[in-house]
Amino acid sequence: MTTRFSVMVTGALPMADYVPLARQVEAYGFSQIHIADDLVFRPAWPILTMIAMNTSRLQLGPFIVTPQVANPVYHAANLAALDELSGGRMVCGVGRGGFNPLLGITHPVRPIKMLKEAWQVMDRMLAGDRTPFDGEFFRATADLYFQFDVPRRIPLFIGTWGHKMARMAGGIAAGIKIDCTASPKHIAELRAEFLAGAAAAGRDPAGTEIIVGPLASIDEDRAAAEDRIRGMLALLQPFLAPMTTQAGIDEEQVNAAFAAFNAGDVERAKALVSDASIRAFSLTGTPHDVIGQIEEMIAAGADHIAFGPPTGPDPTRSLVLIGETILPHFGASVA
Repeated sequence: MTTRFSVMVTGALPMADYVPLARQVEAYGFSQIHIADDLVFRPAWPILTMIAMNTSRLQLGPFIVTPQVANPVYHAANLAALDELSGGRMVCGVGRGGFNPLLGITHPVRPIKMLKEAWQVMDRMLAGDRTPFDGEFFRATADLYFQFDVPRRIPLFIGTWGHKMARMAGGIAAGIKIDCTASPKHIAELRAEFLAGAAAAGRDPAGTEIIVGPLASIDEDRAAAEDRIRGMLALLQPFLAPMTTQAGIDEEQVNAAFAAFNAGDVERAKALVSDASIRAFSLTGTPHDVIGQIEEMIAAGADHIAFGPPTGPDPTRSLVLIGETILPHFGASVA
């Protein structure tokens, strides 16, 4: 399978910025644009609506939506409506949600079962299936179906960085998306779990995808790129557990960086982010630096690389560097 490349964007940008950005992403030949549906930023659905109306080839979707914030039927309805609007270009990731602790959801009950049921309910709705669903977490009567035509069965991925969740996904999903990692070891482990889950379910994994969405900060100035990613990691590291522990990142240092960031001492927060953290969770440096990292990720089993935020100190310039230097190296640009 030829490696595909995409871009992931949060809802942190002004609303007016998304259409020009998406058009640039489409022009460079990226496969998809993912919008993070994170609680602390602008929601994905209005952003995706604007992008769908102003692009023609680019696939798009929320990565991820979580059933712990809204019922899976609501997510499926939004997807179906936007698939109609976009002419069949939607994709979607379903996951637990990285910012749930801010809602007080710190220890969800049986998260793998919960997420599997959410996926099943969404797929049921998109398939036009009226079979009653009686799960532990979600239910649907025979009368619960969309009162409009659903264009198609939209590919639903499972967003995870956990081994057991990846194995579950292998039995049902279009693939997995592993966000916030650049670790070849972690990628290889989750790919193996996904394939084991597919085998256990008697499912042919052909056509499925392992999407990896590392954070990214790419610039011709390596120091500027590293400075930019340190600020993001200072905020995000507490939400990346248990990957932080697996990467050997000191928990006290993680907490100290987070506290300094929230206290407004951003420079101290950046100084507390380790080089090991940058390497484990991001593609950071010059285009030449990250090409080597991407090659390692592909060798570990990544089928699809989605460059994550913040992209770089100057996101517009970083997108140019990716589109004009990195994608051509892999023969991926169609611009």
